[in-house]
Order: sequence, then structure tokens, then C-alpha cells
Amino acid sequence: MAYPWGETMGRQYAAALQMARQAIEDCPEELWDDRSEGTPFWHLAYHALFFADLYLSKDDESFEARPFHRDKSQYLPGDYGDFAGIVGTPDEAYRRERLLEYADHCLDKCDAAFAALTDERALERCGFSWYELNLGEFLLNSLRHTQNHAGQLALLVRRRADVGVEWLGTRDNKPPEPTW
Repeated sequence: MAYPWGETMGRQYAAALQMARQAIEDCPEELWDDRSEGTPFWHLAYHALFFADLYLSKDDESFEARPFHRDKSQYLPGDYGDFAGIVGTPDEAYRRERLLEYADHCLDKCDAAFAALTDERALERCGFSWYELNLGEFLLNSLRHTQNHAGQLALLVRRRADVGVEWLGTRDNKPPEPTW
């Protein structure tokens, strides 16, 4: 019996998205668009969700940005040398409700992407020309990106509102039945 790696990875990716979603829900209003220390909370959250959405797509050509996307709003200021000073936080913040809906969209896309993942497909090259990785490793890389930003969001909420974001071990926080 083969081990269900796609299912396992999908549950972990979804848990990372759910932790980011919880941080978005818990973010205090005064922190949402606070720019006093750099990138505001909402922009960091949008960045994480945008790239999860993109990288859960088959490839960059099939990806369709959400209707509310603004040009270059997915990038964080100072992180991209190619844009040398032309990337900044948009003047108007995205609403919390919009990002919660976006997180739900990403969760649905995550479920679909991992349901379709086969061992054979995981070994094929990913569909993003700027990554020279097979799809399996690429999805792990994307999961790390999502969890990295979920951690940043959770830290901001903890420091500014003393609210902890629950750790989720899996998508539903219930591990599958043991195989041993």
C-alpha cells in the first residue's frame, strides 16, 4: 500500500492557510493598516495568500488573479530588487472580509490541488519557469512560504493584541489514523 503523500502534504498546507486565516480574523483593527513599523498586517496577509493562490495553480499561465487584485500589490516593499523602489504598499487597505474570503478560496484551491496530486505528477517539473523544482518539492517550498508568513502574522497579533493563534497540526487538527 502506497503512503498518501499528497493527502499528508495537503493537510499540512491547509493547516498553514488556516493559521494565516485565524491571524487575519484575530487582528485588532488598530493593527490592520498600521504602517508605523513598515508593511501593514493586511499587506503581509495578502502577499501570503496571493502566492499560495498562484502556486496552487497548475502554472503561471493558467493563474487568474482575483478581481480585486491591484498591479504589483502582491509584492512586499524592499523584497524585490527587480522593482527597485517601485513596489510599495497600496494606499488603500484591503478589507478584512475580502482577505478572509480569499483565504477560503485558497483553502478550496489547496484541497483541489492536493486531491489531484499523484506520485507521478509530484516528480514532474513544476509549472513555474523561475523554479527548477519538481512539483512535490515546489509545493513543499510554497507551504514553507505560507507558514513563514502565517508565523509573522501570528507574532504581530500576539505582540499587539496578546492574542494567540492556535497551532494546527493538520487541516482539521485531527491526525489521520496511524499506519503502524
